[in-house]
Amino acid sequence: MAQDMFRNQVYQSKDFAGMVTDNNIFSIYQQKPQVLDNAFRRIYSMYPAAAAVNYVNSFPVMEVEQENGFYQWMLKGQEKKNIPIVSATELDGSALPAAVGANRAQFILVFAEKFFFNTEVIKGETDDYHFLVKDSYEEDGYYKHKVELVNDDLDIAAPASLFTAGKRFTKLGGLTPSTLSYEGSEPWFSSPFKLQNRLSNCRMQYTVPGNMIRKGTENEPLLFPFMDDQGNVTPIWINHIDMKVKYQVDEYEAFMALYGKKNWDVTGRYLNFDERTKFEIGAGSGLFEQIAPGNQYRYSSFDIDLMSEMIHSLAVGSIERGQRTVTINTGSFGAMEFHKEIERKSSQSQFNILNTNAVIDSGRAISSADGGNTGAGSNALGYGYQFTRYYAYNGITFLVNIWDFLDDDRMFPARHPSGLGNVESHRMIVTGLGGDAGIKRVKVKGGDSDIMAVVPGLRDPYSPGGTGSPKVAVSGLDGYEVHCMKTGGLMVEDPTKILDWQLNVD
Repeated sequence: MAQDMFRNQVYQSKDFAGMVTDNNIFSIYQQKPQVLDNAFRRIYSMYPAAAAVNYVNSFPVMEVEQENGFYQWMLKGQEKKNIPIVSATELDGSALPAAVGANRAQFILVFAEKFFFNTEVIKGETDDYHFLVKDSYEEDGYYKHKVELVNDDLDIAAPASLFTAGKRFTKLGGLTPSTLSYEGSEPWFSSPFKLQNRLSNCRMQYTVPGNMIRKGTENEPLLFPFMDDQGNVTPIWINHIDMKVKYQVDEYEAFMALYGKKNWDVTGRYLNFDERTKFEIGAGSGLFEQIAPGNQYRYSSFDIDLMSEMIHSLAVGSIERGQRTVTINTGSFGAMEFHKEIERKSSQSQFNILNTNAVIDSGRAISSADGGNTGAGSNALGYGYQFTRYYAYNGITFLVNIWDFLDDDRMFPARHPSGLGNVESHRMIVTGLGGDAGIKRVKVKGGDSDIMAVVPGLRDPYSPGGTGSPKVAVSGLDGYEVHCMKTGGLMVEDPTKILDWQLNVD
């Protein structure tokens, strides 16, 4: 073997004789391994985080004026309602007897809210007894009404148990004389109430050294191009970094829009501050946090009957029977839970699976199938099905839709106790409860919601200096900085139209 001769020698020379083989060529550095792929092969063909970005971007955009401030919207409830009673007394303020109101004896009903008026007929939680309001007045901060029974028998009296504190009363109608009537009841109103939210602001930045700018160009080719998580290929290093940052900041914004927690109290005071500038850090409330608390439920095992009953309670009086189709948005394993639950129910009753392309046998779907390379002929069959729709009572229909971002093990590492996916994959967000919830993507008016800027240094990819033409730089750094900022969020105009079912795991 020959010895090294020069201090700057790269390869050590090698001596060989006889037949020259591939090994000899490789040993003298004249043959390199062939790279079969022109880019990294992604381990996963799907990228769940991108599904979150696509979902957030699917909503119509609403622009707001203020980047650093609250935006508000009004929500109107039903004017028809019932209110709880505070107490009931005799006309002199004494306690009621066990039964009251016979022979049109009048007594007092006390409420904390001004809702009932003279001439109105009101009722409690039973329809057996109606009461006519004869006089109304305010006293000691309470609203008192002198009432008498309305019925066809003077001997009937109302039990005092009807007037236990907390029992609820509502308006039924009104009664006045047909001759020379002189007063009527008054209209009542339910004022709108305000909801509010704000935008969240996120930034990302990176620095590119000057000697990395041309990596991947014709002068400095790389062994292989770069592939990002979405499958896009870039041969140049800085373009690859640009894409990565753009995608990552998009994901930041998307997950904050979905899962973000607001950080202000009831007075609007922010609870996070920057330690250096002392300015407040404002965080918007994400879509899931905006769901009405009464519409949030935790389950240990999925029960389609319980969900149907809850949907039915919300639908009665607010959703017409022909329009009660709701969507269960869930992860892959939540869709599996849905199938298993309906399969369990199907084992308890007889029914047929309706599939125009299938032959039904013993309640199972059997259809013709491709025999593949098994040698099967035209009589090859496939067997099985998956439930993706369920018909409950009184017109309620469930459809299943998979949100791929719920399956993101990186974002949601907690595993289901059975090992079947992560916990979030079993979450079920039910939408379509009486129409559109009015979800909108909120941006700053004027185009300042998505900014990407370059801070040029001694070298940058856009303005290389030339001989006799020195460039202008804002930094003496041999390289450049890139800053990316996104401001946005989601608003839910009507939080009562979304139901959130989360798996209860300790």
